[in-house]
Amino acid sequence: MIDHEMSSAEARRLLSLPALDDGPVVGGWSRRRFLQAVALGVGAGLTLGALGEQLLGHDLPAAWAGTPIGATDGIVVNILLYGGNDGLNTVVPYTNGSYYNWRKAGTSIAANTVLPLDGTFGLHPSLPYVKALWDAGEVAVIHGVGYNPPNLSHFSSMAIWMNGSFTGPPSTGWLGRWLDGQPAANAQLAAASIGSSVPLHLIGASRRAIGVPETGGMLGGNTDDQSRRMYAGLTALSAAPSGHGPWHDAYTSTMATTISVAGQLAPAFSPTVTGGAFVKKLTMAARLINRNVGFRVLDVGVGSFDTHDGEPYRQAALLQDLNDGIQIFFATLDPSFRSRVSLMTASEFGRTVQGNNSQGTDHGTANTHFVIGTNVRGGMYGQPPALNVVGQWDRLAPTVDFRSMYGSILDGWLGGGATTILNGAYQNLGLFNAGPGQGAPKDVPNLPIPVQASASTEYVPLSPHRLVDTRDGTGGRTGAMEPGEVHSFEVAGLNGVPTDSVAVVLNVTATEATGPTFFTVWATDTTRPITSNLNPVPDMAVPNMVVSRTGTGGFVSIYNLKNTVHAVVDLVGYFREGTSTGLVALDPTRILDTRSGIGGVRAKVGVGGVVDLQIAGVAGVPANATAVALNVTVTEPDDGSYLLVYPSGEARPVASSVNMERGQTVPNMVFAKLGANGKVSIFNLKGNTHIVVDVLGCFTPGGPGKFVAVGPARLLDTRDGTGTGAVQQVGRTPLPLMVRGRAGIPGSGVSAVLLNVTAVEPTADTFVTVFPGGSALPNASNLNAVAGQIVPNMVLARVGPAGDVQLFNYAGNIDLVADVFGYFTV
Repeated sequence: MIDHEMSSAEARRLLSLPALDDGPVVGGWSRRRFLQAVALGVGAGLTLGALGEQLLGHDLPAAWAGTPIGATDGIVVNILLYGGNDGLNTVVPYTNGSYYNWRKAGTSIAANTVLPLDGTFGLHPSLPYVKALWDAGEVAVIHGVGYNPPNLSHFSSMAIWMNGSFTGPPSTGWLGRWLDGQPAANAQLAAASIGSSVPLHLIGASRRAIGVPETGGMLGGNTDDQSRRMYAGLTALSAAPSGHGPWHDAYTSTMATTISVAGQLAPAFSPTVTGGAFVKKLTMAARLINRNVGFRVLDVGVGSFDTHDGEPYRQAALLQDLNDGIQIFFATLDPSFRSRVSLMTASEFGRTVQGNNSQGTDHGTANTHFVIGTNVRGGMYGQPPALNVVGQWDRLAPTVDFRSMYGSILDGWLGGGATTILNGAYQNLGLFNAGPGQGAPKDVPNLPIPVQASASTEYVPLSPHRLVDTRDGTGGRTGAMEPGEVHSFEVAGLNGVPTDSVAVVLNVTATEATGPTFFTVWATDTTRPITSNLNPVPDMAVPNMVVSRTGTGGFVSIYNLKNTVHAVVDLVGYFREGTSTGLVALDPTRILDTRSGIGGVRAKVGVGGVVDLQIAGVAGVPANATAVALNVTVTEPDDGSYLLVYPSGEARPVASSVNMERGQTVPNMVFAKLGANGKVSIFNLKGNTHIVVDVLGCFTPGGPGKFVAVGPARLLDTRDGTGTGAVQQVGRTPLPLMVRGRAGIPGSGVSAVLLNVTAVEPTADTFVTVFPGGSALPNASNLNAVAGQIVPNMVLARVGPAGDVQLFNYAGNIDLVADVFGYFTV
């Protein structure tokens, strides 16, 4: 009996077959299933029996041979938004008062943030590349897609969508039945599911799609000499009957088939696919198309979009994945296939018009979907359902039968047969300007490639080194940065940073600003994020640590919003793929405070003064640590100066860690390399100042925490309710912030996050402490702010057992903003 409350993931599992069991069904047995049976049974004396009769009653192909597709053959990439995507928040009716009456703040998309398509509808702000494709006339938006009578069970509705028909039990899928009708010579590699399973819609009565893992690993796919000799030997065994009996011949023939398929697909797995899970899938889809071995249908899934709670950030992150995946798909796709590929989205149902009390929506009915491609006739299709429903749980009435969308794809792009495949005739929506491979070629919209999650990386500390100083021309730029200016500089391949580095750790300082502004630092060849790294103001030196991707070109850029300001950039380390040095996340602990004598110094540090601070063996830092994450704060300085934190015992470099003006309290996070004695040295240039140091974590050989760069993405903004659902300043009650499962951060296996936290215009002088959820408030601080100021600081925060961190404000009320730049694994 089907549980109608089961999750979308469980429903998907029940409606799929393992990708391990891939390949053409031969007498009910696939290549790999047969290999498993042989491996388990032949050596134990298994007789042929019924299995042998099934197998030997059919011809086993000696090997599969991919067939290039024709110049006018269409290719469909089917994108399943599992869980029930909220179409109203994807294509937003931003001028419709009923939408905002039902959704209220927290579950609606603000009109001033949408990406307008026309005067009525706009895209979710996470879909800028889809918007660029719309502007190019390559996106069809289909409103009101659904079926009657509706079904709100994930399993039942998913089965209906996958089957493409209400008749009979869902034993086959609509694309599987299309595959059944393909010529034998072209059907072997005509369809594939990218991932760990083959879902129902790709399974026909006599054929089924193959399963292709997005990261490779197929038997027969290795290209080294030893593997190639092994594959050649195994394949040779099937060249002729061996005389060892039918089991032996069947086994070797099946093995040769497996090796043949993997060998044809192997080039698609190199170089290693990077990015998040969905981006990897669409990258692999494009690579398989580029191989031109016969693929006409490729299927990918993303989800879960079952946003009963926390929809503002959960759907935003998933739609960002969708947007970035589509962009990287087209960037990877060979231009010769551009006019032969169309993408389409589907989801088992939409969401309710009204939001619930958990910042979410519930199972709905009619939905909005996309068809995207060069030959797509861009525009709006279908009738948007009326939103003037009567009751809270009333559902939207479908205006477009989902089989009309399927039929339009089958007849308009996959060669016809919709009436037979769908067991009925449905309206053709006329989605295409021209057939596959026809029409004038178009260029892909030229947007920077979005930043994706990096591979797991290790940290390599360096002695600080100055890269940019616009005051003296270091780094190729002399003079203050102008309003709106971008300055790019090379980091990878210089100063000990290898060309294959994933990210660099920089200390960025803004000084001599003529007015308020902000800096954004990012990898040059990627989209400039909407986040800021530091907020310069006149008469203050504003430093902040920045972790930036290096990008494919190895350059990093700085953007200045307005007014003029000088920029100083120091390199302190980098991340690279590897497993030797990882993070040990610690609860924040104060190890130096010259005001009270913690750390052995109880006096201001004077002109040219140096504090040698023991790190290894203190506050949970092991003796073999190579680098440490510190929050360093200067307070009560009587002159403009800077502090430099560097490895004890090494020559003092030309760089700075914290810059301050007279009377200014300035915090900054510092990744510092440890000297051979396990210490760091802290140097003060001028005047006298107190110094406070909190340890946040350390890097050790074999340390468990490997860094994964994501975003940057906004997790919290109390000014508009991001991350909390309420527009409300923070008082003295700690504010919990969920970080796991958001913005590319996985739902488990996370020890710490790297956040840029900004204090916005507190009502009183205060400090902010970020600490693990479920832990006691520590004697430490991450940033200090004067009333009315805007102060950012990078924070390394250990994540609590429930996946959250807490933010504590010491005095008054304050708005807080938090952007995530990456996380560390457990």
